[in-house]
Amino acid sequence: MKGAKYNGSIGATAGCTLRCMEACATAEGQQCTGIKGDAWFGSVSCAAELSVRGYEAVLQVKTNSGFYPKAYIEEQLKNAPGGVKIVLSGKAPNEQQLIAVGYRYSSKRTLFFVSTAKAGTTLPGVPYEMKFTDGFGNLKSRQVERPQILSEFFQDSNVVDSNNQLRQDGLALEESWVTTNCWFRLATTLLGMNVTDSFRLADYHGIINWGKREDSGMSVQRFAGVLGLQLIKNAAAIACQSSRFSSDDSFFSPAQGGVIQVSLPDATSERLSSVSSGAGAQELVIPERSLQDANGDLHHLVVYPLTQDSNGKKYRKSRDCKVCKDNGIRKLARKYCFTCGLSAACCSQDDGKDCFLSHVERIVRRNGPRGGLIGV
Repeated sequence: MKGAKYNGSIGATAGCTLRCMEACATAEGQQCTGIKGDAWFGSVSCAAELSVRGYEAVLQVKTNSGFYPKAYIEEQLKNAPGGVKIVLSGKAPNEQQLIAVGYRYSSKRTLFFVSTAKAGTTLPGVPYEMKFTDGFGNLKSRQVERPQILSEFFQDSNVVDSNNQLRQDGLALEESWVTTNCWFRLATTLLGMNVTDSFRLADYHGIINWGKREDSGMSVQRFAGVLGLQLIKNAAAIACQSSRFSSDDSFFSPAQGGVIQVSLPDATSERLSSVSSGAGAQELVIPERSLQDANGDLHHLVVYPLTQDSNGKKYRKSRDCKVCKDNGIRKLARKYCFTCGLSAACCSQDDGKDCFLSHVERIVRRNGPRGGLIGV
């Protein structure tokens, strides 16, 4: 990077940051006026160079502390409790007005920041919630004051870190696939990055977790399972050369090597991946048919799970077919509509009838779109 633009005069990190800002500001459709950066970007030199070019910046300072009053701030906040701050104003060597902020977010650690003059206000902002354990082992929390400029900084600065934490701690492929092979380890990390990014995109676009209820949130591990099942079924379809289907196909049978499309409205994703049988084991649910209603939502025809009676004998549930019952006929069915989750959506296809299709066709169109699809 020594020969890159700006690096020879202002250094590699400041030069790289300045090039990124210029690229963002000139990109089509972008209106970038400033940057929030962690300690890799943070220095007085970087903030000054951004300021002289009309950009705003809030940067954390650690090791690259040249021209920064780090020792003075440490001395002034040495015995201060959490929530105390010190704000200093001064001029950089290029005569740009900069702000230095020292923030004591706990009684043991001080954070250092440098910002341009118009990057934000140092008045009190959204407090930081500190969690700790009391003498009895109970989890407690308290609010720690912090400047508004730092509240906004921490709101945005942990996006990359939270994504890495989700991959490392939530998905945790590296812990499950322990290896001494460096290439396998690298492939594991790349796979985890793809799964995590797909999970974030699906959540952002409302394909999963659109209800935002605590009991309906899909974990990244469950998402990886659903995604893996789709990829396996799609690979089987390609191997059997059965992946070509016409536009009037209403369902794709797994037995025929077809593609399973999983509709994920509400908590359906959790139930579709697995259901608990009476014995407590997990039984995989694979739809036999999938039909689309007037609203564009998929309805899945699945078999009732196995259950166990008091004598330990396993049997499969059956319910009255609601469609037949509405027509004055009583018939037992061992299949039901998984999306609706009601026994009223049972199906019987005897004598050329298609109760599942009748059930889906009876669903009226609502006013707005809802839900989404994960499909391969």
